[in-house]
Amino acid sequence: MRRVIVALIAVIAVALLAGPGFAQTQDENLSDARSFGIGMQVGLPVGGLVSARYWLNPSIAVEGIVFAWGEASDYFGVVSGRVLYKLSDTPTVDFYIASGATFPFSRYGHDPALFSAAGGIEFNFAFARNLAWNVEFGGTMSSTGNLTMALGTGIHFYF
Repeated sequence: MRRVIVALIAVIAVALLAGPGFAQTQDENLSDARSFGIGMQVGLPVGGLVSARYWLNPSIAVEGIVFAWGEASDYFGVVSGRVLYKLSDTPTVDFYIASGATFPFSRYGHDPALFSAAGGIEFNFAFARNLAWNVEFGGTMSSTGNLTMALGTGIHFYF
């Protein structure tokens, strides 16, 4: 019985939060006029962490992603560059495709480059207009010919 009450309270809280205080007009597009954003973008198998996105126009963006770890004598990381193309621009959810290359680096060298293509969904929030969360699914091919599935997620704050 206690679980039912807790679940009921959670459902009521979510319903209240989704109500008029967080509502938006139907015609308001939350991703309009975005330009530069910074955040975190992580993906498998290519890694990443710190991300900067710049929307050149409402449909095309460029993104740089970097992750580094270690110390001067023992380090590794990745540097990625991507291009994003927005396929659908709705008021709260945008669909895009992304393609780019990732270059791993380490003290040991010999890391293959990775080339990826993915489809993404970016969710925009009426209660935090500058914040966007994304999820991506696609594929990766290494410079040695290995094919793998790619998954990613990120959150960006747009100025």
